[in-house]
Amino acid sequence: MRQLVRYEWKKIWGSRLNQLTVLGCCMFLLFCVYSVIAQTHAADEKGNSVYGMEAVKILKEMPTVPVTQENAERLMQEYLDCTEDPAMNSDKAETNFLNEEVYKTLYRRNREFFSLLTANYQGSSRELNIKEVFQKSMGKDFYKSRSAQLAIELDGFVKTGMILDSQKDYWIKKDEQVRDLKLGSFQFWKDMIDSAGWIMLIMPLICVGIAPMFAGEYQTGAASMLLTMRYGKSRLARAKILTAILYATTVYWGIVLTYAGIYLMIFGPQGGTIPIQAYDTANFISYSLTMWQAVLLVAFLHYGAVLCMTAVTLLLSAVFKNSYGVIIVDFLLVLIPSFLYESSGGYVWKHVLALVPSKISEFRFTDYLAYNIPGRVIGLPAALAVTDAICIVGFILASGYAFKRHQVNK
Repeated sequence: MRQLVRYEWKKIWGSRLNQLTVLGCCMFLLFCVYSVIAQTHAADEKGNSVYGMEAVKILKEMPTVPVTQENAERLMQEYLDCTEDPAMNSDKAETNFLNEEVYKTLYRRNREFFSLLTANYQGSSRELNIKEVFQKSMGKDFYKSRSAQLAIELDGFVKTGMILDSQKDYWIKKDEQVRDLKLGSFQFWKDMIDSAGWIMLIMPLICVGIAPMFAGEYQTGAASMLLTMRYGKSRLARAKILTAILYATTVYWGIVLTYAGIYLMIFGPQGGTIPIQAYDTANFISYSLTMWQAVLLVAFLHYGAVLCMTAVTLLLSAVFKNSYGVIIVDFLLVLIPSFLYESSGGYVWKHVLALVPSKISEFRFTDYLAYNIPGRVIGLPAALAVTDAICIVGFILASGYAFKRHQVNK
């Protein structure tokens, strides 16, 4: 078995097309990493926007601020005091009723905290401006208000058919675990989550590498004439499947760990214990996760999607007699779902579409999709894990059977 795997491994990496595809993809992803770093922005002490490495330096020095009732009311009161001071206020709504200088030093320097407070006390409604929200919310308990606004949001999701009543209760219980929020610097972890969408490039790359795994043998006849005679049909099929999984694993984690290492050297690891709610302060997130836990979850969910597409490619390769046909179908399977939108269908459409492997690039912690299974409700991550596991096993078994059956017919 080891000799067969080594032989198949060398055959994959010996392909000139595969070498050029991997090289081109890696170079493009390195450019993407550079662009992410160059576009990193922050506000300096005067509230002015800075970019690139200067912004990185500021972000590294940003303190971690616990979101307590005391800190929330202190910031709201400071803002309201400024809006009442003729030397600091203005009548411009675009600067939140502050003059330019105070807007930069107070609001822009604390933008995420202000965003969190506004969303917490008003939800997705934008009927009131920030000044009116704070005037109305002074003295209200921060976390109780969060729970109340989330319940309103979930009621809206139930009315639009996005979730069911039982799923609403599921999310409310999960959100009860969200406490002790913090804000601060977590740029490394943020960029790791943002860069997960690059899987749309990694998936086709892997498909190109393993498309000839079975189809190539049909063209050359090598499997039937030589390898099968020596090792047997079943062992050859298992070796090919194992090699394909190793290749997909190596390429995926190799790329992910490479850009993770670059981000880590530039931004540093700080912020790993900050709750995921800091990632998007303008919307509710009901996952009780820290940044490092969220990054691991995203990385493994995307890995599951990669293995699922690997299994699909193996089945196509076992059915098709030409590797180019496999590549074309794979590209269509990856690209077509990106043009399908949840808003174009109802409850079933949304929930089925979210489980398509290439749609993993659109996974968001702010989504509230959930699935009913006998006796319980599970969130989208658990549903993705179960679906991917079933598809991986099913498609791999089917690909091995199709390949062996083809040889028998020969």
